[in-house]
Amino acid sequence: MAKKKKQELKGQINFYKAMAVLGAIIAGTFVYMLLDSAPRLSAREFHDPKDSATQCLSCHTGQASNIPIMPHRRMDSCTFCHTPDKAG
Repeated sequence: MAKKKKQELKGQINFYKAMAVLGAIIAGTFVYMLLDSAPRLSAREFHDPKDSATQCLSCHTGQASNIPIMPHRRMDSCTFCHTPDKAG
């Protein structure tokens, strides 16, 4: 009987290891999708990736027309999440 219990326990350990690996893969996928969900910076002269966040905020938190507002808290850099489009 003791041998059967060891095999059952081994099967349970393998099951939990497989579930942990599957959970890590799913969590990693969600994190990657979250970081990739920010819209790209359009290839325009005013979207210079070298600009500071303060210059971006001057447009996106102001009352200018036809400019989308910034729907998140202030970050140190805009290009951490928003990748620039290639010009042309």
